[in-house]
Amino acid sequence: MKLKKTAAILFAAVIFLLGGCNVADMSFEDSLRPPKTMGDEAEIEKLISETIGGKYMLKYPKSGSYRSAIIMNDLNGDGVDEAVAFFKGNDETAGVHMLVMYDIDGEWKISDDFITETTDVDSVDFADINETDGLEIIVGYTTYTPNVSFLSCYTYSDGSTDTITSGQNYSSFYCANLDNSGKSEILTLSLFNADTEAKASMLEYDSQNKRLYVKSSAPMDPNVVKYKSIGLTDLEGSAKAVVVDGSFATEELVTQVIYYSHSLAVLRNPLYREKQKNPTMRTGSVLSADFDGDSKLEIPMVEKLPYHGTDMMRNVADKITWCSFNPQNESLSVKTIVAANYKSGFYVKKSDKWAEKAYTAVNTDNSMKLYEWNQTELGEELFEIKAFGVTAWDQGKIDGYTLIYRDNRYAYAFNNPAGQSPLKLTDDEIKTAFTAAGQTSE
Repeated sequence: MKLKKTAAILFAAVIFLLGGCNVADMSFEDSLRPPKTMGDEAEIEKLISETIGGKYMLKYPKSGSYRSAIIMNDLNGDGVDEAVAFFKGNDETAGVHMLVMYDIDGEWKISDDFITETTDVDSVDFADINETDGLEIIVGYTTYTPNVSFLSCYTYSDGSTDTITSGQNYSSFYCANLDNSGKSEILTLSLFNADTEAKASMLEYDSQNKRLYVKSSAPMDPNVVKYKSIGLTDLEGSAKAVVVDGSFATEELVTQVIYYSHSLAVLRNPLYREKQKNPTMRTGSVLSADFDGDSKLEIPMVEKLPYHGTDMMRNVADKITWCSFNPQNESLSVKTIVAANYKSGFYVKKSDKWAEKAYTAVNTDNSMKLYEWNQTELGEELFEIKAFGVTAWDQGKIDGYTLIYRDNRYAYAFNNPAGQSPLKLTDDEIKTAFTAAGQTSE
C-alpha cells in the first residue's frame, strides 16, 4: 500500500506532465481535490458534495480493472449507465462512502450511500452473480492487516441498492464463470498469514438466502508472499481457469492454476502439492502470457540453456518452455520453446532440427548468438540476431545483416554465416524462429 503523500506527489507529477501546470503552485490538499468537471460528472460531484455536506476526497481503487473513483456502468441492463462513486469527507477520520446514483429523465438521483469503516478501496469489479440481466457491484476494502482485504457485494434494481452478504476476507479476487453456469462466481485468493491459510475459494450466490457462500476451496502455496499476475484462460472443452503467478520472499516465481473440476465437483489447484516442487518454479520475471496468439494463456517454465563455468553462466540465454494446462490429466503440455534476450526484447524459437542440450545461446545487451553445444563447450556458430537502433539502421551503414523486423526502437536483423553443422537454419527458418516482445509467435 502506498502512502497517501507518495500518491499525491505522483498525481501532481502526472498533472504537471500532462497539463503543463506549475507543480510549485500546488499544495498537498490541491493535489487531492476533485477536478472541475462538466455534464454528468459535474452533477454527480454535486450530489457527492451535498451528501457529505462539505469538502471531500475521492478514493481511487488500488488495484483491478477499474481505477476511477467515479465509475459509470449499466447495472440493471436497461442500456443506461448508473454511477458508483467512492469518497470520504475531509472531516471524517475513518470510513469510505460508496454512493450509488441513477439517471432518470436526465436528472441524477441517489440510490444509496454505503459507509464502510475502512481507509481505502482495494478493488472494484462488476459481474452477474445472481443470473439476472444486470451486474452486481463487487468491492474490496482494505484492512489494517497487510495483504488482507474484505469483500462486499451489492445489487441494484429500480433505484434501490441492496447488500449481498459475503463475509469473506481475501488478498485478491477475480470474477468469472468457472463452472459454466449462467452466472459468474467470485474467486478469492488468500496469502498465508498468522490468521489465514493460503487458499482459493469459489463463492457462489445463494438466491434463497441472498448471500454468497463458499461452494468449494483449494489450498494454495503458503510460500507465495505476493501475487504478480492473475488472468483468466480457456481450457480444453468449455472449462476455464484462473492462472496465478506469485513470488516467494526469495523473488522466485511459481504459477498456480485454479479451476473447477466438473467430474469431481471441487475447486482444484493441481500444480501445487505440499512438499513437492512446483514444475513452474523459476528465477527472473517471466509471467504467464498468450505467447503464441491463440487467446489462451501459456505457462512458462524457465531454465538456463547449457553452459560451462561462471563466466558463461552470466551471458547464457534463458530457455523458456511455454506450456498449456491440460485438465484431463492435470499436467503441463509443451507448446513451444524459445531462447530469450530480455534486454533487447526478442526470442528465438527452438528448431525441430535441434535436440535438447545440442544447442545453446549467448547474449549481449543487443544480440544473441546461437551455437552448437558439445557437452562442455561451444561448437560451430549457427547464426546471430542483433538489435540495431532504428536511426543507425536507416543510415544504411551496416553490412552482413538482413532485416527481420523493426519497431519504434529497434531494427532486428540476422547474420547467417557459412558452416557445415547439421543444426544450421536457412534464412527463412531464422526469420520464422524470431519473435519480438509484444508480437505473438506463430
